[in-house]
Amino acid sequence: MERWQRRAVRTIAGVVVLAVLASLVYHYVVVVVEGRSPSYFHSTQVVVETFTGTGYGSDAPWESPIANLFVIGMDLSTFLILFTVVPYVFQPVLEEAMSPTIPRTIDATDHVVVCGYTARGERLVDEFEARDVDYVVVVPDQDDVLALTERDVSVIHGDPTDADALERACVDDAVSVVVDTDDEDAASCVLAVREHDEHIHVVVMCADLTLERPLRYAGADQVVTPRHLLAERIAERVQTELNPQLSDVIRLGEDLSLVEVTVSERSPFYGMTLAETGIIEEPTVTVVGLWVDGEFDTSPSPETTIDEQLTLLIAGDESELKALESEVYAGTGSDADGSVVVAGHGEVGGTVSAVMRDAGVDCTVVDVEDGDGVDVVGSATDEETLRRAGIESATTFVVAIADDAEAILSVLVARELASDLDVVVRMNDSDNEAKARRAGADYVLNLPDISGRLLALNVLREEILTLDRQLKIVRLEADALVGRTVRDVRFRERNCTLIAVERNGETVTNVEPSFTFRAGDSLLLAGNDVAIDELESRLE
Repeated sequence: MERWQRRAVRTIAGVVVLAVLASLVYHYVVVVVEGRSPSYFHSTQVVVETFTGTGYGSDAPWESPIANLFVIGMDLSTFLILFTVVPYVFQPVLEEAMSPTIPRTIDATDHVVVCGYTARGERLVDEFEARDVDYVVVVPDQDDVLALTERDVSVIHGDPTDADALERACVDDAVSVVVDTDDEDAASCVLAVREHDEHIHVVVMCADLTLERPLRYAGADQVVTPRHLLAERIAERVQTELNPQLSDVIRLGEDLSLVEVTVSERSPFYGMTLAETGIIEEPTVTVVGLWVDGEFDTSPSPETTIDEQLTLLIAGDESELKALESEVYAGTGSDADGSVVVAGHGEVGGTVSAVMRDAGVDCTVVDVEDGDGVDVVGSATDEETLRRAGIESATTFVVAIADDAEAILSVLVARELASDLDVVVRMNDSDNEAKARRAGADYVLNLPDISGRLLALNVLREEILTLDRQLKIVRLEADALVGRTVRDVRFRERNCTLIAVERNGETVTNVEPSFTFRAGDSLLLAGNDVAIDELESRLE
């Protein structure tokens, strides 16, 4: 029973007892002192009318002082009831009735319990809903619970570090737990989970890499650090730009690889159309798509002109892709002696600058606060600050600012000061990725998507082939498509690219529209996270 309910029961019982006692006393006074002979029920009626203020002296006048004093006492008690009892009891009742219901329990089995809710957890919830995976989020703040409820997120109110709250989330019947709290609460949450179940799979999202071992001691099965994965990918991308001889090809399978290529003004491909490069005519190479005007185009026109604003995503045999890289970068030379400016010295910026310096690259770090590793103190949105950091002579500008709006402003300022600069940006909100590209960013990675992929890999066991790229690459079984053609499925219209089909141990690239899917086929698909999730949900 809720607190207000117990309060109401006690108060109402007290009022009834008071009315009964008052009726007995009043009846005695009227009969003995006043010399009348009313029924007891009439006396009770007079008392109730007096207490409620609905009747005023139906037995008046009273002759004896005792009767008058007693009636005066009852009149005064009316104020006690109206101005004390009513607000004390019924106001909380009304507030409870008019307030939205805050969910505190759930009845579920074979679900995933998500402790805490951040942007990275939001991406995971999208993955769950796309695949009809049952889940529940445990959030300590009531306002956040109400907001999530309005968005149809399965959520309950509770402290995720409290074993009782996890019990209300049916953690004993869950298949896995995702800890998405602040780093300082993560260990307590894992311990609370282990209090219920020693064997349930627990995945922890963590920003601080040094906490991985303590969290495993607490009982975490997997500790994922998306910021460091993102930072390492940015550093890898920068090193490739500084020295094109370092290949950026990644293997997707035994016979298939992937490469992201950005064409500089010094490249032989600069100013050519996609058709003129001859790439699209290669039978064993697939143009997955390209970034243009802040959007990824899965069906680029052969007449698209290649310039520094485009990043091509190409799939094919590893040796052929490396040869293509050499051709694209032919004559561009090496910028291994170039310089890098990093804006922001948090987890991402600090990791990037450390990798750059370890590689012997001239790296200048800009941050609003002074500290070890910071070379220029000031805002990365200020022209003078960027000039002092050497932005005008730098080869690459890495924007690792925590605030997306400031990051976009910084890109705009840097582009104005150095138009041929290679700009690599980290975003905290996937919705801002296109804005960063329109501002002039050449390469954008957003933290929520990478976090969601890491979680999907560890929680849903999804076969994700690239975690740290701008697009999501997955392998899916084609059982739901047996008998249908590529033309029927319309991958391009769904903002996805069919890179290849694996059949009987062989990889088929440049798949024709008339290609018919068979049982046992596996699809290699590329697209943004939302598009891939939607397509996966349709294939299940």
